[in-house]
Amino acid sequence: MASPTYQQRVYRNDDHAAMLDKAHHARLRIEELERRCDAGEAQIRVAQSRFDSIPAYDRGWMLEVIAVLALVSVVLEWFPARMMSLVFFFATKVELVALTLAFAVGGFLLGLLLGELLRRHRKPQPHAALDWIFLFFAGLAVAAFLGVGYALRFGYASASTDGAAGAVNPTVQALALTTLAFIGIVIAFTSGYYRESVEALRVRWRLSRLRGALRADEAHLEATRHELAAADRAFRFADDEAGRLAEARTSAAAAASAPSVAYDGPAGGEATSRNGAVH
Repeated sequence: MASPTYQQRVYRNDDHAAMLDKAHHARLRIEELERRCDAGEAQIRVAQSRFDSIPAYDRGWMLEVIAVLALVSVVLEWFPARMMSLVFFFATKVELVALTLAFAVGGFLLGLLLGELLRRHRKPQPHAALDWIFLFFAGLAVAAFLGVGYALRFGYASASTDGAAGAVNPTVQALALTTLAFIGIVIAFTSGYYRESVEALRVRWRLSRLRGALRADEAHLEATRHELAAADRAFRFADDEAGRLAEARTSAAAAASAPSVAYDGPAGGEATSRNGAVH
């Protein structure tokens, strides 16, 4: 049967081997993470350079913000469109919803179209006569949309009073509803005019992904460095403890194997050894 001392040495050697293996793998991970961080920083510099090279007229409002503004514009258009649709007394419930949707989304699309057409005139590019024709008809469509919308809303306001003196004049009611629709069109127009290009969106998303990946790699690198430092401290502590145990074992063995030394006792007595034996 193996002695306890031998078994303890086996356990200690296993612990040392595990510590060395852990430290080795930690160093390999640190090297890999450092390479990934360097590569990520290089990719970010390239993407940032590409983003900076995009012309100013293509780096406008973020498309995510444009989507939120589009929702706000449709909501502002919905209520006036719902009120003006009630003028069509012959329409069924489904048809009223379809009319409301058409007028609400139509106002937003007209505003977005007008903004997009004007945005193209911001770019340093030649404009053909057809561009000006499209712009003219888009502006005319917006004016016609608001004019017809006002007439329909005025008809609804007049019909809703039912010949009685209403609290609000039909003209004021129609103007209020048309103003809401006009605000929605202005929001859509401004969004289309100042929006960023799809290329700018792709580069911005790429930059965001690269920066997120770099932050994650840097966090893993820092954690791995702490892990390696802890493993090194544990290994040094184990070595120091093993050295102290070996030194104590050597001292004990030396003391046990030291020969006994005889000396003369006091005058007139027997000679005794250091261990008390009488000679």
